[in-house]
Formats: sequence, structure tokens, C-alpha cells
Amino acid sequence: MSLFSSVKNYIPTLRFDGFRAMGAHVKPADTRTTEQLLENIEYYAQRNPEVAMFKEELKSMNPKHLGLVSDICEIANGGEFRGFGIDIKKPVSNGKSLFAFLMEKLPKASKENPKALDFAQEVINNTDNTTSKYFLAEFPGVIDRPELGRHFEALKPMVKDIAQQTLNGSHTMDFEKQKNFMDFIKVMINPESKPEKISMLQKLVKAADEIPGNNELYIDDFVRSNAPVSRVEENLKTVPLVAEMFAKDGKSIDIVDFVNNNINLY
Repeated sequence: MSLFSSVKNYIPTLRFDGFRAMGAHVKPADTRTTEQLLENIEYYAQRNPEVAMFKEELKSMNPKHLGLVSDICEIANGGEFRGFGIDIKKPVSNGKSLFAFLMEKLPKASKENPKALDFAQEVINNTDNTTSKYFLAEFPGVIDRPELGRHFEALKPMVKDIAQQTLNGSHTMDFEKQKNFMDFIKVMINPESKPEKISMLQKLVKAADEIPGNNELYIDDFVRSNAPVSRVEENLKTVPLVAEMFAKDGKSIDIVDFVNNNINLY
């Protein structure tokens, strides 16, 4: 008997059926088995030609990324707030929808750009469905760029914090918050940005939080600087002392400029 002989009667194992929250939101942990995820792909292939066309390639992917495939299918086939949302099954280019494009590209990316898929999963895990779709709409620009894998890996631990900083608060039924979320990500996932500096962002933010005043951080200047990591590390240690000296003179410190350019390390 075929494993999928009763697929027409199969009820997919969903992660967030009926999910309607908006903003930063941690979605339920994925506890589905590989067999359940393969059955989900078969289920969606019966109902979505976009999945059916690439069904065998999708089912042969690294099992690590089968959950992402199933999540995207679930999001694509789920509802939205009335009058507000993104339909990723709507044709957008040469008659092809974003959903179809992703189903075609995911198997190759699983082999050649797995860090990008890991990052996409992290976004879905920590944002509402509308933001996830907004991100996926931008994803085609980088899914075929394995050279950005280190950038995705460096930024992944910060996705939850980025979502909380950009997506929470009142909503005006437009995509302003989603744009803010993506604008930050685009600064990071960029050839001009340095993965090693992205990995240091949390230390930079912590240093700014521990000194008085409103300390504006020019993040793009930080991640795109050629300043040696060793210099930045040493300068971060002295930020509190230097900030205190500046404060006595009624001044505030430009933390990014200081950690990038100060050379009086000893």
C-alpha cells in the first residue's frame, strides 16, 4: 500500500492553523515528524499546482527544511485580516506567483544556501503571518546567493529582537512596520556588511544600554566598517569610562565612531 494512498482524507499537521496575531509573536515549536511533513507536502500537492509541479524535489530536500516548506504552504493557504494582507499565490511576474517561485527554488537552496532557509524559518517562527509573507516577497533577491550565508547565520540570533523592536505597538493596517523590519534586515544581509560585525551587534547595543542618555547607534556604519574586530572588542570595553568622561563635559559619545576609530587602546 502506498504511504500516501489515503492522502485525500488526510488532515495536515499544522503549526499555526487560524493564526491571526499581529506583530512580533513566537509561533509554536515544530514537533512534526519527517513522515508528517512529507504527508503535508503530498496533501498540499493535491490542492496546489505550485506544489504538485515540484513535489518530488520538495520531498527529497534535507529533512531539516521540510518544516519550512510545510509552513510556507500553510501560510499561503491560510486567511488574513479582511482587507489587509498579502496573497503570495497571486501571479506577479510572467504569470508566476511568489508561492510557485519559492516551491521551485527551495530544493536547490536547501543544498546550496541552507543558511538562508534557516534564517527564513527563524523569521516565520518569530513574526505574524503578514510579516512572514512580506519577508518572503523579498526573499527571491537573496535565495540564490550562497555568498551571503555567513550574513544570514550571523543575524539569525537577532531575529526575535528585531521583530520585537520593529513590529510591536499599534497597527495602522498598512505595511509600515513590515517595511521597518525588512529595512533593518536589508542593511545586514548585504555584501557591504561584515558578518563578523553583525555578530557583534548585540555587544554594541548592550554597551549603549549601559551608559546614560539616548545613544543613537548608526548601525550601518558599524557593520560596514573595516575596523579590525580586535580594535572594536577593546574599545567596547572602555565605552563606559569614555562615556562618563564625555558626560562630565556635557557631551555625549558617538559609540559607533568611537569603537570603530579609537586607536588609543592602551
